[in-house]
Amino acid sequence: MKNFRWPGCRLFIFVMAICAAITLFLGAGMAQVIEHIVIDGTPVDLKKTSIKCEIKNIPKNISARRLTDCYSAKRVVLKHDDVRLEAVKFTIKPETRQISNGVRAELRDMYEAVNGEEVWYRFSTLLPKDFAVSSKHRLVLAQWHERMNAGKKSLRPPLSHRLWNGRFVVTLWNRDRIARRGGEGDGEILYETAKLDRGVFYEYVYKIVWSPGMDGEIVGWVRQCKPLDPICKGSRWQEIIRYRGSTGYDNVNIKSYYFKLGLYTVTDFDVPFSAYHRGYRIGSSASEIGAQEDVFR
Repeated sequence: MKNFRWPGCRLFIFVMAICAAITLFLGAGMAQVIEHIVIDGTPVDLKKTSIKCEIKNIPKNISARRLTDCYSAKRVVLKHDDVRLEAVKFTIKPETRQISNGVRAELRDMYEAVNGEEVWYRFSTLLPKDFAVSSKHRLVLAQWHERMNAGKKSLRPPLSHRLWNGRFVVTLWNRDRIARRGGEGDGEILYETAKLDRGVFYEYVYKIVWSPGMDGEIVGWVRQCKPLDPICKGSRWQEIIRYRGSTGYDNVNIKSYYFKLGLYTVTDFDVPFSAYHRGYRIGSSASEIGAQEDVFR
């Protein structure tokens, strides 16, 4: 299994401090501004770097072409005492230029999974405390997308994390649902909750067996983590999805599946939205993404 990584790291990890050897190639003379803020009563130093405008030589296994502006995605580094944390802050605004008929700020993992493959994914998402949850929105926070064969029209993302006016849902599209609905409407809801708490990270682990048939599988877990706690102390994993059946599309239509993190919408919105993602890992087993707890066995 190929891993999503920066040079010098075994895995590309959006926020884990264990990847201290990350090297950023910044433009000559680029000034780094350090802010001093307080999070949950703890003073921290914060530094932001625009991925589109300030980081050069982005690895080939990461696609940043879905970033339209300098503010679209910023690498955020937090430091307090001997703790160092990293995340990526994604932002979209009403004036953000559209890409492919949608407003988006996303990073893509260039690894492509195929039917019959078992893949494990891990990542965390935080909505800031000032997230405009009362403003109308239909946002995608993360999505597993299909890559079509030449000459075939796009279908729908097989699996995605969505925020509908504050309501969080995980939706599924597959061969059978497309046959019944023709791609219209929303996907099958595999998990939902009325709201996400703001100011905390939700960490997700997924086991996905990609298949258009009944041998497909999706198992999902989540736990909640304080923003300044790199090991998520005291939080327990909860299984939220256990699904067997079609997880994608026939090989005659699609070539592969890939993963994107960020923010994306095809509906109108009136205020800026931001979300933080960190800790993305991909592997062929639970151990490859550091999921060592008994719940993953």
